[in-house]
Amino acid sequence: MTVDGMQVGDDARRTTLVLHKPVGYITSRTDPKSRATVYDLLRGLQSWVFPVGRLDRDSAGLLVLTNDHRLGHHLTSPNAHVAKTYHVRVQGAPSREAQDALREGLVLDDGAETRPAQVRVLGTERGGASSWLEIILTEGKNRQVRRMCAAIGHDVLSLVRVAIGRLELGALPPGRWRRLSARDIMDLCDAPPGLPRGDAAHRRLEG
Repeated sequence: MTVDGMQVGDDARRTTLVLHKPVGYITSRTDPKSRATVYDLLRGLQSWVFPVGRLDRDSAGLLVLTNDHRLGHHLTSPNAHVAKTYHVRVQGAPSREAQDALREGLVLDDGAETRPAQVRVLGTERGGASSWLEIILTEGKNRQVRRMCAAIGHDVLSLVRVAIGRLELGALPPGRWRRLSARDIMDLCDAPPGLPRGDAAHRRLEG
């Protein structure tokens, strides 16, 4: 089977990469409004890949793209609870009570309830005009971090996803991408203690 002239499906060679998505790009393949997409940054890639999850146009950071549907399903499955780590700049300085509401789970604007999250303050601007938070989620509701922060009265000013599982964005520059190794993929899946790592573990995941 081919998509856009490229082999996909179980017969295709598996390709998984991480992109440092800059602000201003959307994760769609094409856009009727002619906005920039992440595919504009993948010139030279010979494999068809799809984004695993999304980052909205105003958000930046670690975005995984792959042609491995089983890996994509694992990373987005509500039952897998793969951790996603965000560094978020919000208006003002959230109180201890507001932070605890994020940690314990809260009700969003559409009535959906969030799972408990890990939250810590990374720093607060002098005068309290804005603060940086680290928020770690194990679920992926639409624009969840922004909606959670809005629910406690602190709108998001900037948002960067810095890790999925144990795989970190690191020093990868904005707009650049790199292929993931088997070890990277095990970090990405946040393998529990005792699960084999390296090439053998990756082959087991591919099954």
